[in-house]
Amino acid sequence: MRSTLPLAVVFAVASAIGAHAAGDHIGRTALVVGDDGTEVQQQFAADTPKIVLHVELKGAEPGAKIEGAWIAVKTDVAPPNYKIDAATVTADNGQDEATFALSKPDAGWPVGSYQVQLTYDGAVEKTVPFTVK
Repeated sequence: MRSTLPLAVVFAVASAIGAHAAGDHIGRTALVVGDDGTEVQQQFAADTPKIVLHVELKGAEPGAKIEGAWIAVKTDVAPPNYKIDAATVTADNGQDEATFALSKPDAGWPVGSYQVQLTYDGAVEKTVPFTVK
């Protein structure tokens, strides 16, 4: 299923968000195709060159570690909940977004269900599911 909402709309609420509860540092997320993709998606083709996750941060403390872990939840080529890769971003003062990306494997994305697990200083705050068909 595809949505044509531009990223600007997805993140428009960022400036309107005030105080937040502890453990609520990850806001809205948007999965897109490639670095300059603007159409938010939850389903991708096996030949998608790169899947990018844009993440809104709310009140991230300078020095906080935000990790995006790419997980194959269920595919025919990996065990369930297989961690494909992960990357960590260290928040700067006033940083309000982060980006995580994963490029297509040489043989293409295996069909199945996936997720990106987002942690803030080691605590899981959000998972973002997607599928490859």
